[in-house]
Amino acid sequence: MTEIALPALRGRNPLGLFAALGVLDVVSHALPDRAITLHWTEGLEPHAVLGGADSIEQIIELCDQDRERWASSPVLTWGPNGGPLDDLKPSLPDLRQWIEVVTATYWETGDDRDIALLTGLVAEGAAAGKGDAKPTHFHFTAGQQKFLVMVRLLQREVTAEHFREALAGPWSYTSTLPVLGWDARGERVWALRGFNPSGDKKRGVPAADWLAFLGLRYFPVALHTDRRGVVQLATTGCELGWKSGSFSWPLWEVTLTSDVVASLLADTRILLMAPDSRRRLGVTEVMTAGIRRSDQGGYGSFGPPSPAGVAGRRPARNGRR
Repeated sequence: MTEIALPALRGRNPLGLFAALGVLDVVSHALPDRAITLHWTEGLEPHAVLGGADSIEQIIELCDQDRERWASSPVLTWGPNGGPLDDLKPSLPDLRQWIEVVTATYWETGDDRDIALLTGLVAEGAAAGKGDAKPTHFHFTAGQQKFLVMVRLLQREVTAEHFREALAGPWSYTSTLPVLGWDARGERVWALRGFNPSGDKKRGVPAADWLAFLGLRYFPVALHTDRRGVVQLATTGCELGWKSGSFSWPLWEVTLTSDVVASLLADTRILLMAPDSRRRLGVTEVMTAGIRRSDQGGYGSFGPPSPAGVAGRRPARNGRR
């Protein structure tokens, strides 16, 4: 089986992980008669390797064609008043209607990608303090940054050359297209600057953000009820806490298809195994990155990723340490 290295998608960076999963989803659906797989190299900078495609040129072409498919998806186009939603925080009645529309699309077309992606964005009945829907823990935008507005702009403006940069590198960080905040290398830390960087225009790698958005389908959200009867939103791989917490994920050396990858990411036992036990299953390491949100506006960011267990960290286990 042909294996195509994607050297710019590095597994120790959440953005590289999410984007690689987005590529896996795109190519798996574009080439349904092939066994499309994903695994990671070892070393200081593990990067993604996609199995089953012919070349990186083919992958770029498929990603660009797939981007056009999402222009008409109800995930991006539906809204309660004829216009699309701006963010992932509609009222709960509107959320229910959004889910019903996306579900109806699945029953009409047999294509499960819209509903699979929506399950990685919102969960029916999950409410924030003001009563609106509470989105995935990976919702890092706030204030004037409207998540779905940003995603729609990426969908319209990302090009084949953007995909080439995202997959093959190097990442130049010259684009002013929207940044969804998942790049652990892109955090602007005031303590390391002579001035407050909050007014800087973030620059990023737009095709990586677009593919990472698609990759959220591998991290579904759901309601979790603890022993005290408290209901909270649970995002796969994340602690339950919203203002602060962590995200943990495995890297694997064995070639896995899309469905198996989804099962692996959802299996919290992997995160808590001893390294030798994980290695026997083909998992080379488990990474953890803190999730922090600002007091002003709730903007989110990942802290520096590190192997689980380093510096006292333990992997997230759906809210339990």
